[in-house]
Amino acid sequence: MNAFAKFVKILSDLIEKVCEGIGVLAVAAFVIMISLQVVCRNFLKIPMVWANDISVVCFVWAVFLGSAIAVRHRVHYVLAFLPDRYEKSNCLLDIIGNISGIIFFYVLIRYGYDYTIMGMKRMSTAINIPQAYFFACIPLSGCFMMWYTMIHMVNDVKKMVSLFNGKKGETNG
Repeated sequence: MNAFAKFVKILSDLIEKVCEGIGVLAVAAFVIMISLQVVCRNFLKIPMVWANDISVVCFVWAVFLGSAIAVRHRVHYVLAFLPDRYEKSNCLLDIIGNISGIIFFYVLIRYGYDYTIMGMKRMSTAINIPQAYFFACIPLSGCFMMWYTMIHMVNDVKKMVSLFNGKKGETNG
């Protein structure tokens, strides 16, 4: 493995660990907030309006960062269209899927960033913090998903080249 490939692997692993760590904390905070809100509302008769804002932030962050991890492991969006024996066709479909993903993640990054900046001027209703904290995970996770998809694209193109060079052929199509 060359130095650049090693760097890419280390960076990818680091991104995944950060996403996983923040995601686990976000899910834990979400569960605690919702549980606390239910107990306070139903048993103590104390409203916790601010818990809604915190739980939404935690949930959104957990979902978007979890999506980035799913993209890395190719379990986020997978459509098995052809049987495995159609290697060349499946590899081509993977490349088309990567291109589609890159376009989608660009939209997440570009417009998620704009949305986050707009959120700096809007405050959440209950806890009076900028709504940008709710939205910042969109462009951030979009960057991570773009990174992982670019890695998949490089690997898929290499695989396609090796398939067409006859190293491993397709039997039907």
